[in-house]
Amino acid sequence: MTTVAESNRPIFIVGVARSGTTLARTILQHSGQVAIAAENHFVGHVQGRRSVRDELHRVGDLSDDATLRRIVELIYSGELARRIGQEPYFAWLVKAVDRTRFEERLLAAERSDRGIFKLMLDLYAESKGMARSGEKTPAHVRQVDTLLEWFPDARVVHMVRDPRAIYVSELRRRREHNVRRSYRLLTRIPAAYALYVMLKTTVLWADAADLDASYAQRYPDQYRRQRFEDLVQHPEEQITDLFDFLGLEVTPGSLDQKVVSVGFNVGRQGFDAEAATRWRGQISAVPSRFLAATLGARMRRMGCES
Repeated sequence: MTTVAESNRPIFIVGVARSGTTLARTILQHSGQVAIAAENHFVGHVQGRRSVRDELHRVGDLSDDATLRRIVELIYSGELARRIGQEPYFAWLVKAVDRTRFEERLLAAERSDRGIFKLMLDLYAESKGMARSGEKTPAHVRQVDTLLEWFPDARVVHMVRDPRAIYVSELRRRREHNVRRSYRLLTRIPAAYALYVMLKTTVLWADAADLDASYAQRYPDQYRRQRFEDLVQHPEEQITDLFDFLGLEVTPGSLDQKVVSVGFNVGRQGFDAEAATRWRGQISAVPSRFLAATLGARMRRMGCES
């Protein structure tokens, strides 16, 4: 069985939701060189809600074996996901790693937040036969300092997309797929719902753009901004550059993506280049002008077209 080395340069994918983090995860998974765990919010939430690690500390002292066994029960019963209001979280771990094996390794692991998180990623990578681990949680864009403190040799990919495209995607997705009662009620008032999504997109995108400037300056060798538009329009060039940054080998399979398009082209083979500009025909004048005016300077710095 492949064992994940202590120093395996884990890869973390972050960014505002609807920026292409799932696309990036798919590309890396398809490379056959790294296992990228799905969204989990272990380190933190983007809007201040309790993170997974906060919830785990409520269970008890991590130095106590009984606490660790209770944590295993919370994860594998689904109770932890329900407590933080995210049912799918950690399904990737539960499906891939046997409960007994996880408990045995947890009891022998470093008794800390980092130790638990690292074990989760390592076991997931081992289950996929990979020697290199990683994960994708968009909200961890605010936790890059912590991630790089915990994993000094890690690489961080920050997916960036035009905020107007994010607004369109978020508006459509939340209306059609969100199961939270608050969202369902809000969607009954279209104008209020659109205003909420517009303001939310503005705040989160501005925050991520400011963080990008800080991260790029402080972590030039470990942090990379990856524009969604560049990736879908010039995949071969962008994947080659991205893999070089991550220390991955570009193989024919790396560029022969099977299914990476979502949204309007679910199941389509290859890259959906039109996803870079499709939003232009789906956004009304008010949010388009508001986002461009409010975020204009940041958008230009991040390479977004006016």
